[in-house]
Amino acid sequence: MHQIRRTTEIIFVLTLAALLVGGVVFVAGQAIALIAGQGEWLKLLNEAIKTPMCVAASVCAVAGFLLSYKRHQKQGQTPQEATTR
Repeated sequence: MHQIRRTTEIIFVLTLAALLVGGVVFVAGQAIALIAGQGEWLKLLNEAIKTPMCVAASVCAVAGFLLSYKRHQKQGQTPQEATTR
């Protein structure tokens, strides 16, 4: 079970990093294309980067949901209740 959680964490981190890098490239590319007045560059960015980013966002969202669904606890640790006087 721990191996599945670790794999999910790795998938989450990798897709999140891909989203961050892809977002920076996408926005910077759009800004440069707008400044240069190149509509073809905008079309190229839209076709080349937008679809993979949407797929990565979906995978990242599912992995994030699975990670938040149940927290991993060590078997020896249990939450302690506060004592009252």
